[in-house]
Amino acid sequence: MWYYHTDVTGTPQEVTAADGTLVWAGYIRGFGENAADISNSGAYFHQPLRLPGQYFDDETGLHYNLFRYYAPECGRFVSQDPIGLRGGLNLYQYAPNPIRWIDPLGLYNGEDIRTPGEYTVYYQHQLPTGDYTKSDDYHFKNANEGLYNAMNQDPQLRASLERRYPGIYEHVSPGARNGYSSEPPRGTTWHHANQPGSLELVDFEHHRKYSKIYHPDGTGGRNKWGGGSGCR
Repeated sequence: MWYYHTDVTGTPQEVTAADGTLVWAGYIRGFGENAADISNSGAYFHQPLRLPGQYFDDETGLHYNLFRYYAPECGRFVSQDPIGLRGGLNLYQYAPNPIRWIDPLGLYNGEDIRTPGEYTVYYQHQLPTGDYTKSDDYHFKNANEGLYNAMNQDPQLRASLERRYPGIYEHVSPGARNGYSSEPPRGTTWHHANQPGSLELVDFEHHRKYSKIYHPDGTGGRNKWGGGSGCR
């Protein structure tokens, strides 16, 4: 029987035998690289566990994370995030903070402790000052037009958003008589941020489920600077 001794994140620091003999000790750095293998037992002890959810693969030297592999030397995954933009705009990025964020399956860096005001914004649109008090329909048309122009200017943004929300480009493209839709793209919503005139493209379900993150004081940006009501 072996006993694992971990730090506050669950990363192994030492392994001891039933009699208390130290059979393994390591120094696992912030990005998961093991800087040392130490044993007092006189024999090599294979200890493959690294950061929580990661298993060291001897063949590749990478960390197995169930759905993809992670390279600790450069602090990045070696393949794209299978859930696309839900994990952030950088599809190869390392988890933001292993103390506050969890990713047990390697599929979603869900917040362990959710902080009000911290959420993912896929695109930010700034309304002209004179349009602040106009209707949501007007705001969303304006924002959809801005997103359409931005996607035309930035192919990478367009490709990333299409992977996350298929059909988004078609939705924000001008229709009959060059008019723009007054509805947010499917799966998203335009969030009225606290910054005056700022509309943020965010995930609809996340916005609905975690209202407190988007509206820490119980009111939305529309209520603050646009003359609206409620959390919009």
